Amino acid sequence: MLAQSNHHQLWLREQDHPAINLPRWQQQMDLLASFYRSQASLILQLADNRFQIVCAHQSQDYSLNGGAIFSDAGLFKILESHSGYGLPNSNGSEFTSGLSQFQQVLYQLIYWPDGELFGCILICDPKQNRFQDRLAPLVETTKSLIQAELKHLFLMMKVQMLSVQDEQTCMLNQYGFSLMAPRQLSLSRRFGSHAGIILVEAIFDDSTEGQTESNEQKLRILARIIHNSLRDADVSARINHNQFIILCFIDNQSNLDSLVLRLKKQFAKEEQNLNLVTGQSYFTPDTQISLAPMQQQANDSLNLNRLQLQKRTN
Repeated sequence: MLAQSNHHQLWLREQDHPAINLPRWQQQMDLLASFYRSQASLILQLADNRFQIVCAHQSQDYSLNGGAIFSDAGLFKILESHSGYGLPNSNGSEFTSGLSQFQQVLYQLIYWPDGELFGCILICDPKQNRFQDRLAPLVETTKSLIQAELKHLFLMMKVQMLSVQDEQTCMLNQYGFSLMAPRQLSLSRRFGSHAGIILVEAIFDDSTEGQTESNEQKLRILARIIHNSLRDADVSARINHNQFIILCFIDNQSNLDSLVLRLKKQFAKEEQNLNLVTGQSYFTPDTQISLAPMQQQANDSLNLNRLQLQKRTN
C-alpha cells in the first residue's frame, strides 16, 4: 500500500476539513445570484468525469441541490476545451443534465493548486445582462477565495501525506504503518481472515557500502516489487534504511511461505547483487494479541535467518 494523495477523487462535501469554509462559499453564491439576478448559481466539483454540487442558490426548485451528483458530457467537454480565462457563456442545449433547462449559463473554471481542474462556478439565466462586464470581477473574487482555500487544503494534505510516507520509495514509513496496520488487522479479524507479517531486509555487500546511489536504487526496486506483489488490503512500509515490513491477509500459512518465495524470486530476476533476509509470523483471527508481539516474532525469525546467512557466507 503506497502513501499517495488522492485529493482529486475525493468529494469536498464529504470531507470535514478546517481549511474549507463551505458556509462562506454559500454566501458567495447568494451574492452572485443577487447581483446577476440569476435563476441559479452553483459551485460544481469534477471527479471521475462526474459533477457534484458543492453549493447552490436557486430562485425556485430546479432540483440542483447541494450534494447532488450527476453526469453531463456537454459540460465536461466545454470545461475541457476552455482556456480558463474570462467568463464565457453556453446555451442550455449543449448540456445533457438538468442544466439543459436554462437558456444561458455563464461559467468560470476553478483549479487545484497543482493545476488540476477542480470544477467551476455556474451562473444560470442571469437577468442582469447590461452590467456583466462590471460584475465579472465579483466572479473572479469568488474564484480567488475558493482557490485560496483549496491551496490551504492541498498543502495540509501534503504535509499529512509526507508525515506517513517514506520519501525515497513513496511507501508508508514506520509511523504510517503504525497507523494503517492496526486498522486493517482489526477489519480483517471481523471477516475471519488469517494474517501474517513479513520482514524483508536487504543485505549490502561490504565492498559496495560506499555506493549510496546504487544501493538506494536497489531499495527502490525492492519497494516496487513488494508493492506490486500485494493486494489492496495488505499494508507495506519501509521501517528503516534497509528493512521493510508487510502485513498481509491470507488463507493459510502456506500462502505466506509462497509470498515470501515469490518476492525473493522476483527480486533475483531484477537485481542479482543483493541478498535478502526475511522473517515471518503467522496468526489466525482468534489470536487475541496485538500487532507488536506478532512483529517481534517476525523479527526473531529475521535475526535467526540473518545469522544462518552469515554462517553460510563466512
